[in-house]
Amino acid sequence: MHCHVDLIQPMEEFSKAALEENINLLAVTTTPKAFEIEQKKLSSFSNVRVALGLHPQLVFNRYEELSLVEKYIHKTRFIGEIGLDFSKQFYYNKNQQINIFTKIIEWCNNSSNKIISLHSVWSDKDVLDILEKYDCAKYNNCIFHWYSGSLKQLERAIKLGCYFSVNEYMLNSLNGRDKIRKIPCNRLLLESDAPFLSDIKTASQLKLKLDYCLHELSIIKEKDVSIHIAETSRRLLEIY
Repeated sequence: MHCHVDLIQPMEEFSKAALEENINLLAVTTTPKAFEIEQKKLSSFSNVRVALGLHPQLVFNRYEELSLVEKYIHKTRFIGEIGLDFSKQFYYNKNQQINIFTKIIEWCNNSSNKIISLHSVWSDKDVLDILEKYDCAKYNNCIFHWYSGSLKQLERAIKLGCYFSVNEYMLNSLNGRDKIRKIPCNRLLLESDAPFLSDIKTASQLKLKLDYCLHELSIIKEKDVSIHIAETSRRLLEIY
């Protein structure tokens, strides 16, 4: 439910191979211009949903592309990667990030029923404040990608009805596993964040990573979570 297919070249071959491996992909983008390109190249793949994104780490240099978000946001259900990043490297443009994220959430609510993949590095409270202010989780499906925030804000997000996509790095930390224990099974989703976390170049490598995540999730939750994740993923992606 979160990978960067456009950064795995050639993206058409990767998507085709993923289909042959029975892998469905929420292909997030980091800029609206990337969305334009990826949508054209991958629209014929039944297993791929391309999301319209403007990554918080890029808003300073890509602010002018906000008009493209407005242009396309009512033409797609899938939004991401969007959000806030208040890590040391990107804190300098905190206010600009907030303004852009708020505007995108407002637009999402105008058409509703979106699938939104959220970035929330050192900003989980602020992201939730904005979602809550606009009742975004009430009218849309909000997914925290690789959640790394506090347990207090995690509980708040769960109460709002948010989902959480889990990757191997979350599973390989005690802190991450503690958070996963608190997330209901029907709110869990798989992600790879490929190619950023692992040097994933093929669909078979992706499958191995996802299988590992599914196995570890079942251990943590002490039950087979595959049915829950499959049903939730299919419903959100509208793939049956």
